[in-house]
Parts: sequence; structure tokens; C-alpha cells
Amino acid sequence: MRTDYRISRTIVPAASLALVTVEQAKATLGIDAADTSQDAALAALIGQVSAAIHRYIDRILVQQGYRDQFRYVANWMFVGEPLQLWQYPVALDEDGSAVATIVQDGVAVDAALYEANDERGLLYSIDASGAYGWTGLLITVDYTAGYDPIPDDVQAAALDWLTARWHAEGRDPGLRSETVPDLLAQTYAGAEPMTSSGIPGAARDLLAPYMRPAL
Repeated sequence: MRTDYRISRTIVPAASLALVTVEQAKATLGIDAADTSQDAALAALIGQVSAAIHRYIDRILVQQGYRDQFRYVANWMFVGEPLQLWQYPVALDEDGSAVATIVQDGVAVDAALYEANDERGLLYSIDASGAYGWTGLLITVDYTAGYDPIPDDVQAAALDWLTARWHAEGRDPGLRSETVPDLLAQTYAGAEPMTSSGIPGAARDLLAPYMRPAL
């Protein structure tokens, strides 16, 4: 069985991991922008939904700074195999190069000696002949990863999930209809079936491309 030795830490946390704003939530829910009476509740719900999305896809979408450490890579990586950063996409500078600093066994790796697939967070060690391979006992990568701004489809998923949660407050979220003989017969219009994870189906489909693949 292959055993990877890698550790990832956040070293420059974002001010907020919220995927949408209170203003976006108000617009979606039909709440007057000038009405601030529910702002605190909306902000709390946004935080909950954003955290749930990050857990569901097993990665952080808001841009932050990270440090990944890889040890004894020659023992578990194939020749030419890239380092897989834990978070992605990797941010790019004005020249289109990955915002990353790589140190291998205490020596900074020249930018000419690696290539990055920024969308997938892959770092390839190269030489004049092409892909070479990482061999260090300790490789440390400091990098910036995540989206700025958050993609529209991710925000749509967050707002869809937030809407379902908002309208479920105070009632059984699984309730589709209720009948009281001679008194009441009602069905919650627009209630979308929830998946076993609790996420609305439409939001799940929107988030599918962002799921972390199995390593």
C-alpha cells in the first residue's frame, strides 16, 4: 500500500470563508436590501453553508496562503510524478507564473526547474530533457490557492442550499405535505428533494466539478 507523507497548513488565512455575501442572500430570498433585521441570522447561515460546502468537496475555495510539506518523496513517488498540492487552483502572478516558493532539502528551487498545472495544483520537476522527478527528503511549498472571485456556479450552489435551509427553519425539512382532516391540506411548494448528505440536488450537481479527486 502506498503511504504519502504530506502535511498542509494554512499560513495566511482569509478574512472570511463565506462563499456569498449577505447582500446576495437578501436578493435571493427577496428581503429588502434596507432591512437589516435579519442580517445576523443570514451571516450565520452563510457561514454554516459555506463550511458545509467546503467539507462536502474536501477543499477550500476561498483564496488563502498555505504551506505543504512532503517528506521522503523518493520512497513513494514515481519518476516524473508531480507534487500534488492540497489546495488549488494555485494563484498566478502578473506573468502567469504560479505564486509558489519551493524549498527542497533547504535549497530554493529555481522557477525554471519546475512547471505548474495551476488548475489542479500539480508541480512538475523538470530539467533540460523534460519531466524529471522530485527526490528531496523534505520539500516545502508555500503557495496561494483558491478563487478570487468565487465562481458563479459555486455561489449559485451556496445560495440554493442557503435558501433551502432558510425556508426549512421552524419546520421539518423532510416534510412535503400535511393533511389535517376537515381542517388543513398543504404542500410546501418548490421544496427540492435533499440528498443523503443534506445538500439539495441542484447544489450537489453544481459542486460536482469542484470535488477533490481521490488521491
